[in-house]
Amino acid sequence: MKKIIYLHGLESEAGGPKVSFLASVGSVNAPVMDYETLNLQEFILTLGMPDLIVGSSMGGYIADIIGSQLGVDVLLFNPALHSRRSVFQFNENYGSQKYKRTVILGTEDDVIDPETTKKLWSVSGNHAKYDEVEGMGHRTPLDVFINMYNKHA
Repeated sequence: MKKIIYLHGLESEAGGPKVSFLASVGSVNAPVMDYETLNLQEFILTLGMPDLIVGSSMGGYIADIIGSQLGVDVLLFNPALHSRRSVFQFNENYGSQKYKRTVILGTEDDVIDPETTKKLWSVSGNHAKYDEVEGMGHRTPLDVFINMYNKHA
């Protein structure tokens, strides 16, 4: 059974139908995230070794850093890899592990610009694979979440 970590977005709550779906396909850990007080290195120590980290928005940014440090594949929905408020600039470096980076972008996202996201860097040679969802904004509908998980995970 696949071990999955799910990291919700900044203004989202833990749990919900996305976590229920993930629990139906694997063993899921979906912690409550307080990004304002997060000590990332301490948090990483609590995770064990998952098979996949799924993150949305701010959770996608954190998932990407963790994936690079642990060598764990990530599935990121509209990740906040840029355009974060200064309070959410973690002093953590990306790691150098090999991992698969899949980024799902809503073409109508008005919070995290998808075109800017597509221009971002590779991490230690780990290039991101992008999949765009026409007409989707920043929030990911459940059906899109399930379809993208089934397509890429």
